[in-house]
Formats: sequence, structure tokens, C-alpha cells
Amino acid sequence: MKHNGIITPMITPFNKKGEIDYAATETLITYLKKIGVSGLFPLGSTGLFPFLREEERKKYLQFVANHASGMKIYAGIGSASTQISSDLAKHCNDLPVDVMVLMPPYYIQPGQKEILKHFDEVLKNVKKELFIYNIPQLSGTFIQPDTVLKLKENYSQITGLKESSGDMRYFSKLLEFSGPDFSIFQGQDDLLLASLALGADGGVCGLTNFSNPVIRCYKAYRNGDMAEARRIQFSEINSIMKVLNADRFPSGYYHAFYTRNRIDGGYRSPMMEPDDDSKKHSEEFLSKLKD
Repeated sequence: MKHNGIITPMITPFNKKGEIDYAATETLITYLKKIGVSGLFPLGSTGLFPFLREEERKKYLQFVANHASGMKIYAGIGSASTQISSDLAKHCNDLPVDVMVLMPPYYIQPGQKEILKHFDEVLKNVKKELFIYNIPQLSGTFIQPDTVLKLKENYSQITGLKESSGDMRYFSKLLEFSGPDFSIFQGQDDLLLASLALGADGGVCGLTNFSNPVIRCYKAYRNGDMAEARRIQFSEINSIMKVLNADRFPSGYYHAFYTRNRIDGGYRSPMMEPDDDSKKHSEEFLSKLKD
């Protein structure tokens, strides 16, 4: 199945005690429905999945699935453990989840053979579609194009890929695999327009957790208004990214979501709240956003 549009890598809101805030999650989902995202991606990197216990992850996926209001769900099942990823895959088989998203195991950095083995073991438990997730700056390992091709050819469940390395040469190589049954998404907001111009099917963009410029950029490009798409990319998206990147990822996204929704939110340790100067700068910028 072909996928396209803008998918939100959801934050996982927390309260002051660092516990998952389900009411705030419902607020987030309602907002994402309003701005017209194409899908929800809970428990990705922005969602801090490594900071959550396995039972918390299962409960959170259940909650998002129950409140998705018809939006597609791309459920993160990544883990340093092949067994935990397999367990999460089995859990997602019983949920109204559309696609599972799997990255290589991390910490003990795998080679390409180990990546293939990891995907093979997990896919034995996947009864739905699955996206490959390349994010070497966090996983520690690139999924090489030859490995992507082997996975694509050997497993019918694999229907797409989220690429978040920021390496456009690598991204261009992956686009050769794009087709009617394989979709490729850019995972870096500031590279969205360039990626669409090269042939990407869409983006998995964190700014949509609290703002809509990414949606407007995507629509402008699809409507053939390149001038407007360029304006939004450079004057809005890239400007917001510059502010957020002043903090350690992804704390700026959490503060922005809390600020825009007037939520007295918290941070799951070891993530820390942005310092006062960063918050002030961010809040000044956020006050100028339209949506």
C-alpha cells in the first residue's frame, strides 16, 4: 500500500511527576486531527520510547489506538532487544494499528547481518505492514541501501521507510526503491521541501506536535505553489527548528507543546526542562505562530 502526507512523531506528554499524561495526549491527538496530519507515530524518538517501560508502551499504544479518530497509526516497536520488539509487534497485531515502525537495535551496535537478523526475527511476529526506520545518530548504525533492498524484496509486510539521518546523498539512493508498494518519508523537518522535490512521499515531522507550517508547506508543494512552499520552509519551518535545536532533543518540542496548550507538563528523567533563557526565546517565537 502506498502512503503519503505528513505523519506526526508524537511526543509522549508527562505530568510533573514524570508519568504519562493521557489527558494531554488526548489534547495532542485532537489538535493533530484539526490540522490535518495523515497519521500518528507514537513511541518514536520524539516520543522517548527508550525511557518507557514495556508495559507503559503497550498501554500508551492502546490509548492512542482508541483515540485516533480515524487517523492512521504508525506504531513504534523499536528496542535494543529483538525479543521486546517482537513482543510489541504481537501486541500491535491485536490493536487497530495500520503500520509498525522498526529501527535497528542500539547500544551494542549491529552490523548489516545483525540488522537483517533483527528484522527477520521481529517480522515473524508482524501481521501488518511495517516501515523501516533509519536514524543512525541515535541507533548508532546506518541501514545500508543494499540491506534496505534485501528487506524490501524478502518481506511483503515492508511497505515503507522513514529516513532521519539528514544525509541527502543517502536519502537520494533510497528514493530509487520508491514505487507503488513502497513509500519513503523524510524524518527531518528542515529537509522536507528538498526531499519532496526529489520524490519523497511525505515527511514525519515533529513540529506538527504544536504548529502547522509543515502541513501548509506540504500542501503548497502538492498544489504546485513552489514559491509559497519555499517561503514556509525557509521563513517558518527552519526558523522554528533553529529555536528548538538550542535545547537538547527533544525537550524543546515538549516545552513548545506545553506552552501552546497551557499545560503544566513535566519531563521523564533523564530528560531535563529547557533553561529559562531557552524557554523565554521559545515562548516569544511561539506567540507569533498563527495556528
